[in-house]
Amino acid sequence: MSKTLKICKKYFVTAVILISMVCMVVSVGPINANAATSVNVPVLCYHVVTNNPSGTYQFSLSEFKNQLAYLKKNGYTTLSMNQFIQIMNNKAAAPSKPILLTFDDCTSDFASNVVPALSQYGMKATQFVVSSWVNTSGHLTSAQLKSFSGKGYDIQCHTVSHISLKGQSYSKQYSEIQNNKTAINSYTGITPSVLAYPYGPYDQNTITAQQNSGIKMGFTVNGGLCNSSTNKYALPRAVIVNGDSLTTFARKITKGY
Repeated sequence: MSKTLKICKKYFVTAVILISMVCMVVSVGPINANAATSVNVPVLCYHVVTNNPSGTYQFSLSEFKNQLAYLKKNGYTTLSMNQFIQIMNNKAAAPSKPILLTFDDCTSDFASNVVPALSQYGMKATQFVVSSWVNTSGHLTSAQLKSFSGKGYDIQCHTVSHISLKGQSYSKQYSEIQNNKTAINSYTGITPSVLAYPYGPYDQNTITAQQNSGIKMGFTVNGGLCNSSTNKYALPRAVIVNGDSLTTFARKITKGY
């Protein structure tokens, strides 16, 4: 075989290999960037949503609907708690604009005002339940919690009696968390795995008590955005308060405060 023929054969083989590699890349298609990199997820914290808000932690129903309309118009996807957990653990890709909506204290407006508004816009949310308040005046019933669970509304832990956990003994904290978890399971048939700290503070006893009771994540009310590198027992939430404008809302979902 001539030297020229050998050179031509070498270049032909190289070309075939390169073409094969290009075809493999094309067949696989583009990689979802969010599956390979950490994504920031805003988590919002609401309390009472009502037609006539009074006090810091009550919010206007009409303004709440405006916020939901803003999320829909701007391409946000509300997450279930399971989706959020999977994203935080790098086990699932996130949508392009993920957001987690949470509500504290199991007040009755969640059934009368919040759920109808969320349903109108096809959105999901998580309710953090204080179990000793269930079936009491102004709060959700156990039947309502059962009806919401598994239908786009997650029911998770907010302790038995809504005490500030920080500074309490380990045994007291464990009791507040474990008994809350057991009560929610009795209402819904689903075992919760996430806790929102009443008022926000926590300490090492809080973390240890959660771990020993099977709680995988804990939420504060510190501002910020969540991603897979965030401490799973110090997940931040941005609190929505009375008087927040749509401009303030837009800032909170992009910056976390």
